Amino acid sequence: MTLQSFRHFASALGRHGLSIATLAEASSKRFSSRTALVTVNRRYTFHQLWRTAEAAAAGLYLHVLGRRPRMIVIVGEGEDMVIALLAAHRLGLDVMPVDPGADPQVLRRSVPADALLVHEQDKPDWHRGPAVSTARLSELAATSGSSLGRTKRRSRIILLSSGRSGAARAHVTRPIGFGGVVQLTALHRRIGISERDRVLACTPLQHGHGLQLLASCLLTGAKLVYAPSSDASELLDLMLNERITVASGKPSEFERMASLLEESRRPAPPLRRIVCSSEPLEPELVERMNKLWGPVIMNSYGMTETGTVALATPEQVLRHPGTVGKPLPGVEIGIVGSPIWANAEGRIWVRGGNRTVITGDFGRIRQRLIYVDGTEAR
Repeated sequence: MTLQSFRHFASALGRHGLSIATLAEASSKRFSSRTALVTVNRRYTFHQLWRTAEAAAAGLYLHVLGRRPRMIVIVGEGEDMVIALLAAHRLGLDVMPVDPGADPQVLRRSVPADALLVHEQDKPDWHRGPAVSTARLSELAATSGSSLGRTKRRSRIILLSSGRSGAARAHVTRPIGFGGVVQLTALHRRIGISERDRVLACTPLQHGHGLQLLASCLLTGAKLVYAPSSDASELLDLMLNERITVASGKPSEFERMASLLEESRRPAPPLRRIVCSSEPLEPELVERMNKLWGPVIMNSYGMTETGTVALATPEQVLRHPGTVGKPLPGVEIGIVGSPIWANAEGRIWVRGGNRTVITGDFGRIRQRLIYVDGTEAR
C-alpha cells in the first residue's frame, strides 16, 4: 500500500471505523475508475459503487428512516443487497442480510419489529414493521445526492447462524478489530487475490464467506462478479465472458458445472483458483474438477460466528483428501479436551472473528492438518 493509499484508508477509518464502508470509500479513491462490481444487470466502478451507496444512504436518511436510527434488514440476493449493505454502514446502522428462503419463524423471532426491511419482491408476511423495496432504493440512489456528515455510530453486521453450533439465531458481529483485519488479510493472501483478479462469487452476502469475498475485493482492488442466483450454465458463461480467474462457491455448485461440462464436452473456462466452502468437499468431486481445471482447488472451513478460519491449499487438497488445511493467521482451532495441535479427534472448537466457539462439528487433527468429518445430529 502506497503512502497515498494509506492516507485514503486512514481518512475513511476516521469517518466510519473498521467496517466495509471504510474499505469501500478508500477503494473508491485508490481504484476509482476500475471495475469493482459486476451483476446480472449492472457494472460499477469503485467510484460509482461508493457514490451510489452514499446516495442511497442519503435517501434512506431523508425519506425513509425519518432520521431515526434502526436496524436495516436486507432480504434478497441481487446487486441491491450490496448497495443496501454499504448504505447502512455509511449511516452507521446495524445491517442484517437474510436469505429469503429462511424459516419465517426464525426470522420473525430474530428481526426487531421496528427494523427497516429492504426487500426485492413483495414484502414478506413475517415482518410487520417499516419496509422499502429495492426499486424504491434505486430511485433514492438516483435522486437524493450524497451530502452526509461524519458517521457517529459504528455499524455491525448481524447474520443468522447455520445452527451448527446451536439453534439457528441472529449472531451479532463485533467491530472488525485488529484480529479481524489480520484474519481477512490472511484469507486473501492465502487465496492469492490481487488487484488483477476477477473473482466470481456464487455465495450470497448473508453467508460469512460471501461477505469476506466482498471485503477482500474492496481491499485489493479485484473485480467482484456477484452471481449467487445463477445456474450452472450462466456461471460457466460468466467465467468465460468476464475472464474469471478465481471462483468461489459450494461444492454442489461446482458439481453441477462439472456435470454440464462433461455432458457437453465443452472445454472448461480456465481458472487459477477455485475456493470451495460451506459443504464437505468429496474426493470424487476433486478428481473430476482436477480433470477439468487442473490442481487449483482450495477447501475452506468457517462458520457465521467466526468467518472463514481455515483454508487448504491445492497441494493439501490433492495429498490429503478431506482436509480443510491449517488455520489462518490470527485463528486457533483444536479438539475439545486435547492440547492444541495434538493429534486427536472429537468436537472442534474455533477461536477466530474475535470470539471462541465450540462447534457442532466433529473432526480430527493429523500432523497439524484439520479434517471435518461430520456434524452432530440435532
